[in-house]
Amino acid sequence: MKRLFTIIREALLRKQPLVLVTIVGSTGSTPRGAGSRMVVGAEGCLWGTIGGGISEHLAEAEAKTLIHEQRSQMKAYMLHPNEAADVGAICGGDVQVYFQYLDPEDAGIAQVIQTGIGCFAARENLWLVSQLTIGPGPVSLGIVGAAGLVQWTGSLPQDLQAFLKPQGTQIRQGEQLYFSEPLVRASFVYVFGAGHVAQELVPLLAHLGFRCMVFDDRERLLCPERFPGAEKTLLGDFSAISSLVQITKEDYVVVVTRSHSCDFQAAAFALGTPARYIGIIGSRTKLQVIREKLSALGFAQKLITGERVHAPIGLAIKSETPAEIGVSIAGELILARASPIPAG
Repeated sequence: MKRLFTIIREALLRKQPLVLVTIVGSTGSTPRGAGSRMVVGAEGCLWGTIGGGISEHLAEAEAKTLIHEQRSQMKAYMLHPNEAADVGAICGGDVQVYFQYLDPEDAGIAQVIQTGIGCFAARENLWLVSQLTIGPGPVSLGIVGAAGLVQWTGSLPQDLQAFLKPQGTQIRQGEQLYFSEPLVRASFVYVFGAGHVAQELVPLLAHLGFRCMVFDDRERLLCPERFPGAEKTLLGDFSAISSLVQITKEDYVVVVTRSHSCDFQAAAFALGTPARYIGIIGSRTKLQVIREKLSALGFAQKLITGERVHAPIGLAIKSETPAEIGVSIAGELILARASPIPAG
């Protein structure tokens, strides 16, 4: 999303009109769900995708027409085979697409986009909200958080708290219809260990929208070139993690250190936090040793044998190389992110 905002800002600075294309609803089997976006200029798509195929091709053409007409629009695409109103797809679903015209002369839009770029460094949950208006005229969109309004242009909605949903959602307030989607997530993935697996994992997680911090006691490994996309790297002793790191109930912990002892220290620390996900790399033999040590510290068996700890870490896809293991861990984290935060 940060890349999307950056591209919009650069285009608006060049006085280039745009249409922000967003899937705001879907049913059945579709390539992409609500919240998928692309931004289109007069020459075509500048960034993003709403699923590819014929529906995206038609949506891009529609967006270019709307740029010429300087208006916003809502349009539905039927992805059913052999129906008169379909687009020749075989998915068996429908998508509702909102085309939001962004006028480069509208200072309010530029301010929302600029504020949004700055928000990506925030350690709080924030949402992007658009009023689904149709036709010419100014658009209403903005950024809201749990504490209230961050930035807005256009007419203000009545109830900001109603927009704080975990996924992209349409919300009606009176006669107005809005689409709200998480913009910035407060959660971090804390990766303990800066070895080969972490080196493969962190750039992938960053590409998937996770915010990552890498911790290790080897300074030579904590260089920016090894971890593009990491928001932070932290040098410290594994026995002193608790004095250096604070983990919330929204955060994820990935333990991929170089040794049994470091894995144990990181795991013991993680179990003392409210982290929503804890994963530990290792063979079953090594993990059994770690579980025995954790049990000796007083951690209940139900916590260290599956209720809280994912060990071995990652989805069971027969991964062997560091890159494959990184993919398996990323897959498990995607699943965890899509699941409700555990209570308590």
